[in-house]
This record gives sequence, structure tokens and C-alpha cells, in this order.
Amino acid sequence: MEIFAQFYHILLPVMTILGIVVFIVLQFVTPAYGMTFNNRWGVSVRSNIGWFIMECPVFFTMLILYFISLGTNVKPFNVVTCVMFSFFEFHYFQRSFIFPLLMKGQSKMPVSIIITGALFNTFNAIMQGGWLFFFSPADAYPVSWFWSPQFIFGTALFLFGMVVNLHSDRVIRDLRSDVTDNNYYIPYGWMFRKISSANYFGEILEWAGFAILTWSVSGAVFLLWSLANIVPRSKAVYARYTQFFGEEFTSLNRYKIFPYVY
Repeated sequence: MEIFAQFYHILLPVMTILGIVVFIVLQFVTPAYGMTFNNRWGVSVRSNIGWFIMECPVFFTMLILYFISLGTNVKPFNVVTCVMFSFFEFHYFQRSFIFPLLMKGQSKMPVSIIITGALFNTFNAIMQGGWLFFFSPADAYPVSWFWSPQFIFGTALFLFGMVVNLHSDRVIRDLRSDVTDNNYYIPYGWMFRKISSANYFGEILEWAGFAILTWSVSGAVFLLWSLANIVPRSKAVYARYTQFFGEEFTSLNRYKIFPYVY
């Protein structure tokens, strides 16, 4: 346990620094998946397979840490952390096991993207699970935390972000007629009326909410990584929509990801 504690407390600052580096790098490098796919990133596989391989490590690592904490009795059972754990796992269950099955088209994802994504997801599960199940103070989450401002506001933001994310994914998915349709289309409706990457906006809201409801450094580091990865991604997606559709898209006057801001 001492080795795990040392690793955990080194991991947080390292991941913070890496998140800043990733944000800078992604201003100049666009990962090749989805709308920005190209063959220059090496061997690729079907995107639905790639998403499953990339996302499921975080689900299983978090689950393993939870059961280890129960088995070692490092901390007593805590209903608040179990609810936080459930929020986290619900998102990644959907992303790992449901989202790939719903995908249409035959797009591809580079193996290099899958591996780096899986590594980040594993380390992120260690950050979140380490805090919730091992290293948060014993009195950090009493039952009264359920009616604290942090939990109420954070949970509302997390759930609203999840609704935005799931709805936006469905809108994008339904633009394609069937599994053989590999074309891209302009999405319309709800959050897409103001921003071009409503699905990404919803995900940022989720993890901002999670950082608030856990009121933790680990949650804040995850939010930093979400911003570092997703904000540059929204810029690349906006550019690709412009390239594909020209004035038909630019005349909509949409923001990239944050309504009225960016």
C-alpha cells in the first residue's frame, strides 16, 4: 500500500504537467480519428473496436480498485463515494460497451491513438479510484455531503452534461442512414444551434461536475485533461466542417465548443 501511495502522489503532478503539454501539442497536431482520420498514424482498426479497447480499461481498473479497497478494508464502506463511483462507472459503461455497438459507418481509428487513450484512461482510473477508495480523508465524505453545495451543483452539472453528451451523440449518429454510410453531415438542433461540438461540450460539463461533486485534486486534474484534449479537438472538428461544407456551415455562425465564448 505504501508503494501505491507513493505512486499515486507522484502521478497527480505528473499528469497535471502532461495535461498542459498535451494541450500545447494539440494546437499543432491533430489526432487522426473520426472526421480528422488519415492514414499517416499507422495501422488502424474499426472505430467501434478501437473505442471499446480504449475505454474499457478505465471501467475495469476503477472496478478492481473498488473491490481491492473492500477486500483490504483500507477505508470503511462509504455510501457517498459509492455514488460518485457509480456516476463514473455509468459514463464509462456506456462509452465502453454501448457507444461502440451503436456506431454507424465503417470509420477507422489508429492503433497508436487507441494505445495512448487506453494508457491515459488507466492512469485516470488510478487517480479517481485512488482518491475515492484509498487516500481521501476518512471524514471527507460524510452522509451530509449529499446536501452540500458542491455535491448538489456538481451532480446537477454532471447529469446535465451527460444528457447533452448522449443526446448529441445520438443526433450525430442518426445523420447516417445505416452501417454502410461513411459520410459526414451537419448536425442540427438543441446545443448544435450554438456550437459545432455539442457532444464534447457535454463531456466537459460532466467532468467539471465530477470535479466539483468530489471536490478533489484528482477530479480537477481529470477536468484539466478533458479541456486539454477536447478544446483543441473542437477546433479541428470546426475546421473540418468548414472544409467539408464551406458557407453552408460557416453561415450558421456557430461557436466551436463554448456558447458565446469560443
